[in-house]
Amino acid sequence: MTPSLQRTLRELRLPALVALSVGVIAALAWSTHRLEMSGAPTPSRCSRLVDESFGIDPARTPDSVLLARLLVHRSQCTGNATYIDQARRLLLNMQRVGDARALLREAEQRHVITPDNLAAQRAWIDIEEAREALLRGDPQHAATLHARALTTTHRLRTAWPEWETPYRILTELQRIAPNDSGAVSVDPEDQSALLRAARRRVTTGAYVRSLTDRQMIVTMCALGAIALLAFGVAGSGIVTIIGMRRLQTVPLADARPGYVELEGTVHLPPHADAVIGPLSKRSGVWYSLATSLGSRRSRAWRERSAQRFLLRDATGEVSIDPSGAIVRTRHSRSQFKSRTFVAHRRETERMLYEGDEVYVVGELSHERRAGGVIERIVRAPEDGRRLLVSNFTATELIAQERLWIWSGTLLFLLALLALAWVYAQRYEVAVAP
Repeated sequence: MTPSLQRTLRELRLPALVALSVGVIAALAWSTHRLEMSGAPTPSRCSRLVDESFGIDPARTPDSVLLARLLVHRSQCTGNATYIDQARRLLLNMQRVGDARALLREAEQRHVITPDNLAAQRAWIDIEEAREALLRGDPQHAATLHARALTTTHRLRTAWPEWETPYRILTELQRIAPNDSGAVSVDPEDQSALLRAARRRVTTGAYVRSLTDRQMIVTMCALGAIALLAFGVAGSGIVTIIGMRRLQTVPLADARPGYVELEGTVHLPPHADAVIGPLSKRSGVWYSLATSLGSRRSRAWRERSAQRFLLRDATGEVSIDPSGAIVRTRHSRSQFKSRTFVAHRRETERMLYEGDEVYVVGELSHERRAGGVIERIVRAPEDGRRLLVSNFTATELIAQERLWIWSGTLLFLLALLALAWVYAQRYEVAVAP
């Protein structure tokens, strides 16, 4: 395989990973959309019958007419929660408390509606009966019914903090609470605000369940992107460590042309001028300056020295061509400038100083110069592998990569756990009985 083909393949790795990531995120978005669509409530036959019974203009239709239309379907729909709720409401509007309780007993015998839903329906009946007791001049009975409805509703709100019905019942209880009957008073708090607060809680998953369909898709895609990024960071660290361990450091005199691992100290070539750090004004063999302008770093540019420098050890020396090199150095200095009405400016200088002990991985080749002199040069390989120059030791570089591996792995696992938790809270946790 030729170096140019190897370089092409290595250059295609990043686009391939990006395409794979886009595909994974697109698949995640599609599956989330399908889940959202499948979770949409499907109208039942009894729900459609209720809609038909209410007709086009239920606001102008007497309750007695609406109730008569509903009761026609009583034998078929007593096990439907929507039907029970609407029929109970109309019966109470017509002060038929006994008929409403009979309807709930019939629904309970069918074992279709949940006990908590039935408890909420009975609380509404208790409220109406308490109101009638007050009108008859029987505050004691009204207080008993009021206290029973209050106890039931507090229990339902604790069990189902996001269910709207208990908050509506509490609001009605506040309105009809007997003031001098000895009944337990209700804290005059805004039940709507409590409901909104309950639906905003993150720890209970309520915030996730309150997201819109689009917000849910964006959330799942964002968590998926974080997981893929973390996986890429961990994978990159693993590949880097494997590549470093495959090489063996050799003395400069014994190094043969090819991809090599070298160690030594860096020096300026004979008769060459030192490079000067733009910020520190210190002399060295190499520097780079990264500049970002704007509060959000809207503009950024880099400059770096291109002058070759020497790598020496006890056995000899080679020349380093820093073009395209990845330089990791201890010598870094940042400068931040900010003035009124002027954009922020940040400058970061990195340098290699004369005499620094460095670790080098790159392509060693021979170059014939004028006069027949053979110069050995380490440069970036043509096949796309990296030229690394660092004044960190190989052990320190591996330790840094291990830190990235553990950080990426931890973030990857956290993102997966977050995806599983969000999925469970959205699609598995019930918010109403």
